[in-house]
Amino acid sequence: MKCPYCDSEMKLGTINASNLLSWTPDGESASGVTRWAKSPNAVVLAKWYGLIDASVEAFYCEECKKIIIDVPEKESKKKSI
Repeated sequence: MKCPYCDSEMKLGTINASNLLSWTPDGESASGVTRWAKSPNAVVLAKWYGLIDASVEAFYCEECKKIIIDVPEKESKKKSI
């Protein structure tokens, strides 16, 4: 994949977490007491399943130090054909 910032070739890899991997909007914080708590407007990137850590593929650019992650579709929003 080419970096959209500098046009260098990006490297494919993974980002891992031991429970829930999510993006949280500025000014919000996780709500709840469990380790799976998230803010109301968080974007979940990966979930922990049993003994498998939360993991998401990402592209990394060594030149401009950017990471690009595709956000998975929510199960309820997938359209059937």
